[in-house]
Amino acid sequence: MAIFQSTENMEHISRQELEDKLDAVLDCVLRENIGLVITDEGKDDLVLCPSFRLDPFHAEDFGSVVNCALRYAMHAEDKESEAAIRYLRHCCGILDEKTLSVAVADLDKELKQPSPSLKNPQVWQELQGMFRKQMAELREAPLENAEQQNPLAKDDEP
Repeated sequence: MAIFQSTENMEHISRQELEDKLDAVLDCVLRENIGLVITDEGKDDLVLCPSFRLDPFHAEDFGSVVNCALRYAMHAEDKESEAAIRYLRHCCGILDEKTLSVAVADLDKELKQPSPSLKNPQVWQELQGMFRKQMAELREAPLENAEQQNPLAKDDEP
């Protein structure tokens, strides 16, 4: 996660300067991954920064953290594991395909153990079902988007 600098240490630009040089300012903010303080009549008003700096779900290691939380929760019976299960149910819809496939594989491995190592296997089977359903939806989405972008693709025949 990015460390944010104090607004006092950020470069300041006026609204007028932002308006005059919008494309160049936006390119600079993204390229250099910086924040700028936008001033209005000489007073600090807004901060402009790349949105990914504020979005923990697109952090580079988010999927790995989710999978670690799942592995922890499978082998612990405490409040933290219960919280991890609730979180996994809640955030299932925002997980990427790689994170979901690793989670499904981890659950497969544990659920297929000869002597059940998981307490409450129905909870884990339900979670695995949610992950599989989300993976299927992610795989179907590119096909649906392609059909929407080119509605005549199916009717190409002369």
